[in-house]
Amino acid sequence: MKKSFLYRINTVVLAAGIVFSTFSCEDLLEIKPETAIDGATALNSKSAIEAAINAAYVPLKSLPLYGNRLITLPEALADNGRATNKSGRLLNEASNIRGVANHFTHWATSYNAIQRINLVLEAIPGLADPTVSQTGKDAYIGELKFLRALYHFDLVRSYAYIPGAVVDAKNFGGVPVITQTFKSGPDAAAFLPARASLDETYNAIYADLDEAVAKLGAFANAGKASKVAAQALYSRVALYRRDYPKVIEMSTAVIDARGATLTTPANYLAGWTAATNPETIFHVAFQTAAEGNGVNESLQTAFTTLVTRGNRTQTGGFGDLVPTPTLLSDLGITVAGNGTATAAITARSEDVRNLLFEVGTAGRGNPWVEATKFIGKNGAINLDNVPVLRISEMYLNRAEAYANTAGGLVNALADVNTIRTNRGLLPSVAVDQALKNEILLQRRLEFAFEGHRFFDLKRLGMDISKPALGTTVAFTEDVILPAIPTIDVNGNPNLKQNSGY
Repeated sequence: MKKSFLYRINTVVLAAGIVFSTFSCEDLLEIKPETAIDGATALNSKSAIEAAINAAYVPLKSLPLYGNRLITLPEALADNGRATNKSGRLLNEASNIRGVANHFTHWATSYNAIQRINLVLEAIPGLADPTVSQTGKDAYIGELKFLRALYHFDLVRSYAYIPGAVVDAKNFGGVPVITQTFKSGPDAAAFLPARASLDETYNAIYADLDEAVAKLGAFANAGKASKVAAQALYSRVALYRRDYPKVIEMSTAVIDARGATLTTPANYLAGWTAATNPETIFHVAFQTAAEGNGVNESLQTAFTTLVTRGNRTQTGGFGDLVPTPTLLSDLGITVAGNGTATAAITARSEDVRNLLFEVGTAGRGNPWVEATKFIGKNGAINLDNVPVLRISEMYLNRAEAYANTAGGLVNALADVNTIRTNRGLLPSVAVDQALKNEILLQRRLEFAFEGHRFFDLKRLGMDISKPALGTTVAFTEDVILPAIPTIDVNGNPNLKQNSGY
């Protein structure tokens, strides 16, 4: 019997009425504090609710999401990353070969997480624990709404076109927006959602972020939701929607609260050595070595062969994806013999961001210049907290919004120059389209190997130059969108598959 996608991603259990679909026993065991709750306890106490909220963060660490593919693929699919074939990974992705396994794969993982969140949200109003005030309940709701917005946003920006950059003939809407829960298998099986429109999807994300901003407290821990994290995510979502007044509003709020954390040429590199980058507003936290994705799949092993920066005598990972020649040039790095036994960096510009790129080891074959943003900052190899939102993005989001607003060019130039000068570069004097190009360039340099580039090109409707392959991927090609899992499409006549799959 074919199953609907929601039936498949939600294991409906327990007459007591709580549901937790799991990814693996390890997923739920390798986070502190506990993240799974016993059915007999249900969601009727402070400890149970907080354990359930912690569980909602766990899927972010998985390989399909920020544990690997939501960071590696936007570099491989775009013009930032070239595959070295040192392990065979990311070859098809870097070549933009259309196929189910060669693109984003976080559909089921994300909807599992959303269902976890919906179950906790449903339980919170009825929580009778006297130790939890209404203010405490509101904080729980704000945290969960932030997470639900993040999961829905990462789904829609991946599996659908982005507002303002749409191929009409291949546009089948956004993604299903799931805000309800299911207490039985038949209820879940009978639910056959269609893809919401792009506007409906973004409206739902806005609604969750409005509530998150209203109910969350001040920043305390980069690994947890906060008001400023919700505002930062709102800024990004609004940028994708080309809602420039909202971008300016939310970016300004974050800059007012956290602008002082923007690093300078003197402390930029040290910021990437710390477990928590001082610029981080929200990151996916890996707390113990057991939570790491290992020598084959961690971000460290994907991007570099180095175990520690500057040490080419010890080999760790594979360095499967390395910077393309155009990215190296834009970073101000001059290389001789890249990918040969004599690979060497012969010159660098004053841009401090290029210090995060080094020649790797020869332990996996001829060395390449590699990205070292993820290199075991938590004290163990292959274990890094993964930045999702940083303060520098707020300046660049706001710069782009100002550049697309009448009379905003002066403010746009000021914001982009804040980033340039804080990275060791002289101020720009660009205007008009040249300024917009400069903002996009600074986004490329600032977020290289952090999972932004493909989405930036996609939301602007741009073709993708593949300098390592000598080809160009047109924005109109099917490969711009990934496949929705076949089992979900086959089990739900209302769910439209993306073109070409």
